[in-house]
Amino acid sequence: MDMAEQWGLPPGFAPVRYSISDDAKNALRGQLPAGEPVVISISNEGDTVAIVATPSRLFSVKTGSLGAGAGGASVREYPWEGVFDFVMTPMTHNLKIAIHFRSSDGRKVEVGRRAMMGKPVVDNLMPFEIEGGQQVYRALLQVWNYKRAMEQAAEGQG
Repeated sequence: MDMAEQWGLPPGFAPVRYSISDDAKNALRGQLPAGEPVVISISNEGDTVAIVATPSRLFSVKTGSLGAGAGGASVREYPWEGVFDFVMTPMTHNLKIAIHFRSSDGRKVEVGRRAMMGKPVVDNLMPFEIEGGQQVYRALLQVWNYKRAMEQAAEGQG
C-alpha cells in the first residue's frame, strides 16, 4: 500500500503543491491539526485566493482586499462529501475554478441530508495561471471522484 492509499487517496496519487502566501498559511494554521498532510495547494496570481486540500477536506482562503474578518482573511471549508461539482473555465490568460456545493445559509457547506435540502451555491476562485491551475483542477477531480466512488461502494455494502 502506497502513502496515498494510507491517506485515503487514489492509489499512486501524487501531491500537487504550489506555494501559497504567508497570509493564507496563517489563516489556515488553526484549521489544520499537526500531521494533517496538504496534498493540493495553489495561490492565484495576486496571492489573494488560495486552494488547499487535505485527504479529508478542501479549503478556499481569501486574503487581502478579498478577505473578511478581523484577521483579514476568510476561510471556507468543504468536506469532500459536500462538494457536488468542480468546473474549470479557461479565460484569456488564466483560468477559474468553481466549487459547487449546497448550503442552507449560503456560507456553510452542507453534507448528507442537509445538503439535499440546501440551495446550490458556487464559489468562483480565480484567476489562476493556466498550467498550475489545470494541474490542481485535475488533482482535485481525481481525489473527489475517488472519494465519491469509495462512498458509493461503502453504501452498496451496507
